[in-house]
Amino acid sequence: MKHYYFGLAAEYLTVFLYKLRFYQILQHRMRNCAGEIDLIALRGKNIVFIEVKARSTDGDYGEVLRHQQRKRITRAADAFLSRHPKYQHYQVRFDLAIVRPYKLPIIIKNAW
Repeated sequence: MKHYYFGLAAEYLTVFLYKLRFYQILQHRMRNCAGEIDLIALRGKNIVFIEVKARSTDGDYGEVLRHQQRKRITRAADAFLSRHPKYQHYQVRFDLAIVRPYKLPIIIKNAW
């Protein structure tokens, strides 16, 4: 349960950071038939699908998100866009937020 609450806190911290940057949070923990997306944010004509990863230690962040996970998130984003046609012509971006204890989160824009 400890890891679950750490991950949940990481998601809420990421929501706070994106709101500070004037993003509107459209969905939090969105699930559909294709998978789950942690956060969906909107700013102007950009829609951002955000995966949040909570890490207990510093380390190599190159392999935080495996290829299978990226494919699942991309499929879930496609399903979201097909259900919400008003966002079809928006610029799409996939971000990765890495949250570590007692440090500022690392936000990687256009992670894939």
